[in-house]
Amino acid sequence: MCRISPCPLLTEVKRRLPQTDSTALFDMAGPSPPSLFVGRYGYPNVRVGPSVSWLHGEEDQMPSNGDPAELFGKPLEEVAVRHANLVTGSSRMATNATGETNQILEATQIIAMSCGAVEVELDFNRPVPIGGPPSFDTMSTPLGPSGDLASVDVVGHASISRKVESVANETDLLANEAMEELKSSGIGEAHISRILSSGLLGKEGKRKLVPTRWGITATDDSLSKQYWSRVRDLPSLDKYLVFEATYLDNRFHIILAPGIWAFQMLEAWCGGSVWGSTENVLDDWEETKPKSEYASSITGAYYAARLAVLEHMEARGRSGSCMVWRDIGPGYWAPVGVWLIRETVRNAMKSKPTVFDTLKEAVSYVASRVSSPEQAKRSWFANRGRQTTLEAF
Repeated sequence: MCRISPCPLLTEVKRRLPQTDSTALFDMAGPSPPSLFVGRYGYPNVRVGPSVSWLHGEEDQMPSNGDPAELFGKPLEEVAVRHANLVTGSSRMATNATGETNQILEATQIIAMSCGAVEVELDFNRPVPIGGPPSFDTMSTPLGPSGDLASVDVVGHASISRKVESVANETDLLANEAMEELKSSGIGEAHISRILSSGLLGKEGKRKLVPTRWGITATDDSLSKQYWSRVRDLPSLDKYLVFEATYLDNRFHIILAPGIWAFQMLEAWCGGSVWGSTENVLDDWEETKPKSEYASSITGAYYAARLAVLEHMEARGRSGSCMVWRDIGPGYWAPVGVWLIRETVRNAMKSKPTVFDTLKEAVSYVASRVSSPEQAKRSWFANRGRQTTLEAF
């Protein structure tokens, strides 16, 4: 972002993480949580492969089903370190190589389908340095060391559910239809995005590897659109509800309002944060139906929050509109992925809301509790409520 070398941001991140002794691995064996990574650089020729725990005794600390949401509530250092202990082995291949015989891809797909940890053996073309700092991305979980794979073998039992196996083998289903089937069967977003990224969803001849970063957003976007198609026909809310939650110095305020569907998310990097000190407020929004263009300001967090909100609205049996305000404080010194947004909003929606009779009251309440009160009052969502609607006649 700053193009300064050494980067002051990464220097601060490294300082906060525990230090481990440096070494190098020519090969390794261990459990994959399950986890995999599909890169996006060089697309459509990308790096693909599994991630495996390299520290003895660490396997019982990783999420048992590969879903980082299981770490919700843990301190930031613990979340970052657990993922930094994963070594990713990868090989470059074309995204449309899903129909070809490829031992590394086949092993990666088995890991993607598994709902539990899988024992894996990796052999590298060159030694992989171990003990350095992880790399961070706002979309996906932190990445530990990585190396060029010569081969990979799944040596343990992969626990694959009948539904996952059935959908992966069904070559006449569109990818979004397949995701809906998996979700309705209780398969979580992390598992679905793994399956999507590994090229196991979609019609025959059209399946492709999907970079991890894109797969996470595609999953949240597709699932939330399916929720929206059901929620829009429900009776409207009759009150204005405000929900609140905080995790890892990410503070969320969520307004649910009566009326037709609309959604706005605003995001503020607060002063003192190592990730930004300008205190600018970013936002994206949609009205009547889900966005067709990418939420370029908020990016993946937008879709993660929207999914959590629409899940709650369907469970409540009500339609309406929503504004999400996210304040990011200095305590969030390294991003750990958009699962944090999805899970914190879900957690907020489980709490007892503060109830208001008017949008103005709800917005005023939220404005008094966020970093930029005037921005909240001037937001698109707050002011669209003042426009005349058909319901006024």
